[in-house]
Amino acid sequence: MNFRTKQYLRKRFADYYQNSNLALPHDFTRREWGFIFFDELPEVVMRRHKAFSRENEAFDYIRAMVPAHAYHSAAYYEFPGAATMKEKKWQGADLIFDLDADHLPGKVRSYAEMLSNVKSETGKLLDFLLQDFGFLESNINIVFSGGRGYHIHVHDPKVLTLESAQRREIVDYVGGTGLSTDFVFKPAKHKMYDEGKFKKKELDTARKIASFEDRPGGFGWGKRISKYLVRFLKDISIKDEMLAQDEIADLMRNYYLKKPNYDTIPEDIAQQIIRMKDENRKTGIEKIAQEVGMNRNRVRNFLMTNDLLDYKREATIIFKKIKNMSNSPETFERIENQGIIDDSFIFDAIVQKAIEENSISLGSAHTDEPVTADIRRLIRLPSSLHGGSGMRVVPLSLSEFRNFEPLNDAVVFSEKMTDIEIISPLKPQNSKVEMKGKSFTVTEGKNTLPEYAAIYLMCRGAAEYA
Repeated sequence: MNFRTKQYLRKRFADYYQNSNLALPHDFTRREWGFIFFDELPEVVMRRHKAFSRENEAFDYIRAMVPAHAYHSAAYYEFPGAATMKEKKWQGADLIFDLDADHLPGKVRSYAEMLSNVKSETGKLLDFLLQDFGFLESNINIVFSGGRGYHIHVHDPKVLTLESAQRREIVDYVGGTGLSTDFVFKPAKHKMYDEGKFKKKELDTARKIASFEDRPGGFGWGKRISKYLVRFLKDISIKDEMLAQDEIADLMRNYYLKKPNYDTIPEDIAQQIIRMKDENRKTGIEKIAQEVGMNRNRVRNFLMTNDLLDYKREATIIFKKIKNMSNSPETFERIENQGIIDDSFIFDAIVQKAIEENSISLGSAHTDEPVTADIRRLIRLPSSLHGGSGMRVVPLSLSEFRNFEPLNDAVVFSEKMTDIEIISPLKPQNSKVEMKGKSFTVTEGKNTLPEYAAIYLMCRGAAEYA
């Protein structure tokens, strides 16, 4: 970013700060502040350990200094302006979640699609905070970061003094860390009886989701999983039979290939089973069990964990069972309202899918874990401008969040046509700008765009002011 570009951006950011109503965070006098200034870009130098005692002092500083990025601490301090963290005397911190589109798994085609995906993840996290943790909506602030995602600030007194390890437990809960069918269900009870030379198990009592034991109707992950089960079963029961069978087969295969198998069988029997399957992939479980003299469930487990099971055959049987269940509203009522599950191994695979699709993975995938666990973190100031995009950091209520469109609602600069010089090499992600319902494709060299799109590319480091 050259000097002329920095001067232009600083001037337009200054115009925004002079003419906008800035918002300060709750209890701002007890917070540390930090800023990154245009003069030092592209080097990122955080100027922190700043404190403000009055509202006008903070506003005057921002309007005079015109930062490219403005931050405040999640924490509250006795002496927020002290030069060291120890001298500040930590008094507590808001609970902060930073959801970043860059951390989402899978490939997306555009910036707009990234923002759509991360908004969906943010909605899931809000449901956890409101339903599972019971935080009041009035104690939750939602903020579009101005860049690639959303920040959620929880300033409930109950979380104020939580240490990092305790906050990490919240991270683990919303991420479903360590959650499996073994923890979700109370085990079913079975009766054992002899059947020839084998012991056979017969269901005595069905499995039940554990949280339904503690509270009628269930709660937390248990309730979330029961609703997912019902929705999944209803949806798949009305699909085309072949498509449904393929989906069930893939679901089972993916689940059982990942599931640890602690049941080791003798090597000679293992090799015998593999030989039988090599000779005829359609050889059934019953025939193999009889041939090797082993319980059919142990044979099935071996076949599944070694990807030797005929999942399509199993899926055909299961789909018929699901179709029968769909004609019995009582079955769905038992799952959703009582947490009672038939003892069928397909449910374990569906439950695992429910956990994966409902979890908010913090850090490595959907959310930035260190932000939540870091009790001294600086977070971007709502109502400021994001120096990496030129868009506004937008504070939102829950109702505003539902209808919020960042590439329209967070754009603050004008339609005035502005000349820029695209820097070589042009990265693919910067070749197309989608804002305010319009799409602009740029090439290396001189381009003329509406000011908001030009500023976006200059802030991204993809263009210079021409």
